[in-house]
Amino acid sequence: MIRTTLATLALIAAAGVAHAQMQAPSTPEGRDQRSMPGATSNPNTAQPKSPMNPSAAEAAAKAELEKRGYVGVKSLTRDTAGNWAAKAMRNNVEVAVILEPSGTIREQ
Repeated sequence: MIRTTLATLALIAAAGVAHAQMQAPSTPEGRDQRSMPGATSNPNTAQPKSPMNPSAAEAAAKAELEKRGYVGVKSLTRDTAGNWAAKAMRNNVEVAVILEPSGTIREQ
């Protein structure tokens, strides 16, 4: 009788372990179940880049404008064609400038 009871308990335990292994892992609410464990994701990609950490290309564009005599370069943005637009001061007047990929600067 003890042998039968032990055998029954062993079978129940084995069935419980097998069932636990077959269940899908739980994921936090809103997380894609197919994503890689440990990977990071930012679902809110529409946030602007931090102005405290400019990209190398942005820093190069600002440096180029300053090299050409513009000071106080601000509101630097890049369009899909690769042009950099900014506001800057030249001769104590604020102007809108465009720095083209070729290096040409146009004032607007």
